[in-house]
Amino acid sequence: MVHLPSLCRNAWCSLALASLPQGSTGFVTRKYLIGPSVFELSGHLRNVFPATNFNRNVSTTWWATEVLDGGSTKAAEKATKALKKASIIVLDSEMYKLLGIKDYKSPKQVEKIFEFPPSPSFAKRMVHDGTAFAPECNCIFFAELHPPNLGYSADAMPWVWRINLNTTKPLTEKVYPSPQLTVANGAYYHNGTIYWAQEGNYTVPGGLVRMNPVTLQTEVVLNNFFGHRFNSPNDVVITRDSVAYFTDGYYGFDNFNDTIKPELTNGLWRWDMKTSDLRMVAGAGSGIFTNPNGVALNLPENRLYVTNRGNSSDNPAGGRTIYEFELFQTGLPVRGGNVFTYVDSGFPDGIKVDRDGRVYCGTTGGVYVHDASGKQLGIIKVAEGDVAVNMQWVHDWLYIVGRDNIYRIQLVSGGTNNY
Repeated sequence: MVHLPSLCRNAWCSLALASLPQGSTGFVTRKYLIGPSVFELSGHLRNVFPATNFNRNVSTTWWATEVLDGGSTKAAEKATKALKKASIIVLDSEMYKLLGIKDYKSPKQVEKIFEFPPSPSFAKRMVHDGTAFAPECNCIFFAELHPPNLGYSADAMPWVWRINLNTTKPLTEKVYPSPQLTVANGAYYHNGTIYWAQEGNYTVPGGLVRMNPVTLQTEVVLNNFFGHRFNSPNDVVITRDSVAYFTDGYYGFDNFNDTIKPELTNGLWRWDMKTSDLRMVAGAGSGIFTNPNGVALNLPENRLYVTNRGNSSDNPAGGRTIYEFELFQTGLPVRGGNVFTYVDSGFPDGIKVDRDGRVYCGTTGGVYVHDASGKQLGIIKVAEGDVAVNMQWVHDWLYIVGRDNIYRIQLVSGGTNNY
C-alpha cells in the first residue's frame, strides 16, 4: 500500500513522500523539511520530480515547473508550493553555516528595503547592475539599464543609484556623476575609486571610467584596443596590484540597439593599470563565450569566475554557465576556463565570491550559492516575479539588487575586497 501523509498543520513540518518501486513489497520514504522561512529538501526531490509528465521554460523558476497532460499529483503540488513560499532553499547542510542558523526550524529574514519606480514605456524591462561599496561615503553605487522594446534604443541616463548606509534605514537615491556615464553596467571599488564598465553608445565608445565616490567626478581611463572600440563592456574586477579584468559582449548591438557594429570578438580582457598592457585572455574565438557577463575574484586572487549568457536571457541554447580560470604571476597570466556550474533559471548575471570561497550568482528567482568546488548549497530567494541581478557585500550583510527591488540578508561571511 502507498501511503501519502496529510499536509502540515504547524509552522514547520516533515513531509514524508512515499513511493512504491515496481516489484517492491514495501515503500521508500523521502523527506523535505519546511520551516518558517527555510525549505530543506532531500536529494530525491531534486532528482525525481513527483509527476509523470512535466516541463519548464528556460526563463522560469524551479517552482514554476509545469505538470503536463493533467498528470498533477499531490506530491508535485506540495513540493512546488513549498518551494514558492520559502525565503531560502537549502540543498546542502553547509548552507546553514552561512545562514548562521541551526536548522530549518530557525527563522531567517530576507529583508526588502526598496522598491524601484516603474520602468519607462519604451523599455522591455529594467535591469539594476554594477554594485560597488565605497567606504569613503559608506554607500553602495549601482546602475540602471533599460533594454528596449522593438524599434527603440536604450537610453544613457545621467544618473546612477546610491544606497546611503549612514541612516538608520538605508536611503536609496539617484545621484549624478559628472561627466555622466554612458550606459554604465559593471562596477568595482579599488584604492578609493569606483571603476565603472560602461557599454557606450553610437556617439560615446564604451570602456572603463573611474569615479570619485564623494565628488562623483568621472574620468575615462580605457576606451579602445589599438583604435578598435570595445563592443559593450559589461563588468570589471581589479586585483590588489591593479590588474583589471573586464568582460565585453555584444549587448549594445544585439539587445540595446544603441551601438555601432562590433569589430572585435566577445571576450575577457586583462588590463595592467600600471604598465598599460592590454590583452584579451579568453574569448568567443576559443569557443567558450557567447556573451561574457559578470566577473569576480576569490580572496587569494588565484581564481577568476566569469558568467556567460546566450544571445538573449531566454535563449535555451545560451551559455547559462559560470567558468573558472586560474591566474598566474609568470607565463600566461590566465589559464583554464573550466565549467564551474550551469544554472537552471535564466542565466547567471552578477557574480560575487565571499572570503570563504563560496560563489554567488544572481539569476531568475534569487541568488544561487555554491561552494568552491561548484556544488550548489542553496538559493536566497527574491520576491516572486523578480530577478536577482547583482549583489554587494558590506561587512556581513549581502545586498541584492533585483529588477524590481533591493534586498539584504545578514550572513556569516563577507566579501573579498580589502577596504
